[in-house]
Amino acid sequence: MIVSLRPVNEEPVMPLRSLLAKATFNSDETEKIGKAFDDAWTQLQADGTDPAMASLVRTAIAKRIIEMAQQGGMNAQTLRDDAIAYVRTNPLWPPVGG
Repeated sequence: MIVSLRPVNEEPVMPLRSLLAKATFNSDETEKIGKAFDDAWTQLQADGTDPAMASLVRTAIAKRIIEMAQQGGMNAQTLRDDAIAYVRTNPLWPPVGG
């Protein structure tokens, strides 16, 4: 069974959900991606992510997890760890005046 998540109303949706609407994964993959996202976000919050940056960080980890999940062969923990490392080592916006 293939699952494609799409927003069902006009309310704002979580970044992962809106990004998944553009990709197709089976139900096991969708569950794995959701777990990786939730676990990565929980860890980043515990590490003191600035609340003002929450939306940007959540979108970055969602994009990274989906990108890596599309390559296949990764479990939820590997996806989580990769997303956390990606956010920690890559600027989330371009440098000003650079």
